[in-house]
Amino acid sequence: MNVSLIYDEIEREYDRRRQENLRIELTRKQEIASVIPELAQMIEEARSASLAGLVERLEKGDSASAEGSPLSSLKQKKAELLKKNGYPEDYLEPVFSCKDCEDTGYLRDVYGKRSIRCKCFSEKLFTRLSEASGLAQLIKTENFDHLSDAYYEGEDLVSFKKCEKLCRDFASNSDQCYQNFLFYGNIGTGKSFLSCCVANELLKQGKSVLYFSCAAIFDRLADLRFSDRDEEKQAGRDLQQDLYDCDLLILDDLGTERVNQFTVSELFSLLNERMLRQKSTIISTNLSFQGLHEMYSERVISRLMTGYKLCKFSGKDIRKEKIRERSQMQSS
Repeated sequence: MNVSLIYDEIEREYDRRRQENLRIELTRKQEIASVIPELAQMIEEARSASLAGLVERLEKGDSASAEGSPLSSLKQKKAELLKKNGYPEDYLEPVFSCKDCEDTGYLRDVYGKRSIRCKCFSEKLFTRLSEASGLAQLIKTENFDHLSDAYYEGEDLVSFKKCEKLCRDFASNSDQCYQNFLFYGNIGTGKSFLSCCVANELLKQGKSVLYFSCAAIFDRLADLRFSDRDEEKQAGRDLQQDLYDCDLLILDDLGTERVNQFTVSELFSLLNERMLRQKSTIISTNLSFQGLHEMYSERVISRLMTGYKLCKFSGKDIRKEKIRERSQMQSS
């Protein structure tokens, strides 16, 4: 995922939007000039009045009021004339899809410089990054707003709350805090859910996130690597770079992939390269430590044990519990 390309694409959209809105403004002015010819003269008078008003304010200082000025009077007459002819009073005002940023994507800071990302830009960026991450649907429901510890109790609850705090702290300070996590434990205990919660927070910050099941990503890498087609080999190299460079990589269900020399080698390269680049990774697995040792090389285990926060998940299978609850509600 090339985040700079996504930014460039959004910037081009804003450029196109501004050009389209300028075209609308010009069309409206031409229309009004034809339907209400006297407005052309009035607009010219308004320009002259604006210049005169500026000179007056410079002479009198900032306290000079625009109340009752010729410019104010002309604006009122123009609005009345437009309304009389069936047009909105602001029909000739500049057209903006977002009035906050005036279709630039950025708000002005205290110095007047456009340096603060507008809400409309952030929403566009979040949508594009979410789609590219593969998480667009999941994070609608799997996020911190929907996170619940109601299915945990005792030591399971203590362990889960500790993992949740680590993840919230990381998500809030990801710019200053490089961190990796290994989520391990029973099936259905919230590992994938908590991964999505973290991903959602980073996506809202404009970070690049990629999410893959281990079975899917290593099969895909193998297909591209050993393809006879040059374009697929290049696609494999591009995918590998995205895996190395994204701000957060989530590898779900480690241990479900076909473990062979290729996958073990690729996994080590991925873990090692991302650690060298200080790029955060979340790995989830249902395997025990013994299971991990049996499936992977010592080099892989060493990276996981020394470079990752170990977060244990235990307790009931939440998916089964929810199915049971729905079944009880339907039968009652």
